Amino acid sequence: MAVGSSKIAVLLNGPPRAGKDTAIEALREAFGQISEVIKFTRPVKDLTHERFGLNCDHDAYEELKDTPLPEFLGMTPRQAYIDTSAKLKAKHGEDVVRRLFVEAVLASNAEIVLNPDAGDDDEAEIVAQRLGFDRVLVIRIHRKDHDFSQDCRTWVTSPKLRIIDIHNNDGERRIFESQVVATAKAFLDEVRAFGPKAYAA
Repeated sequence: MAVGSSKIAVLLNGPPRAGKDTAIEALREAFGQISEVIKFTRPVKDLTHERFGLNCDHDAYEELKDTPLPEFLGMTPRQAYIDTSAKLKAKHGEDVVRRLFVEAVLASNAEIVLNPDAGDDDEAEIVAQRLGFDRVLVIRIHRKDHDFSQDCRTWVTSPKLRIIDIHNNDGERRIFESQVVATAKAFLDEVRAFGPKAYAA
C-alpha cells in the first residue's frame, strides 16, 4: 500500500485465553478483504521456513509446533523458530523481531492490519512510530480470572497510544464480539475522515 494511505493497525492485548482469537475472528469476518491478520511471530516463522528450504505458509506447522520433525532436523517447529529468533537477535539486535513485524505491516496491502498478540509497550509503540500514533488502536481484552502470571507478556499501558478496554464476560460472546468490531470500525471511520497521511519516518 502506498505511502499516504489510510492504513491502520488494531493490536489486541490481553492474557492467555482472554478472548483474543475470538476477537480476531470477529474482526476478520467484519472487515473481510480490506484486512489482514499479521502476528508478531509471522516474519520469524517465514524466515525459519526459508532457512530450512520449506515452501509453506507461516502457520503451516501450528498443529505440530511441539513435535520433533525431520524437516527441522529433528527440532520441533517451536524450537526452530526460537533458534531463528536467537540468531536474528545476535546478528541484528534485540529489537529485530519487532522491526521485522513492522516491515510486514507496512508491506501489507490491507487497509486494516489486525494483530492478536501485542505483548508490551515496546511492541505496540514501534508500530505507532512507523505508522503514526493516530493510526494505531490497542484493544485490551479483560476476562475474569485470567491474567499474565504464567505468561511473558503484559498489559500495554503507554500513554502515547490509543487504548480501549473491553471485557469478555462468560456467556456474553456475541456482545463481546460486537463491542470489538464496533470499536475498530469507529476507529477506522475516524482515520478515513481525516484523509490520507504519510507514514512516520
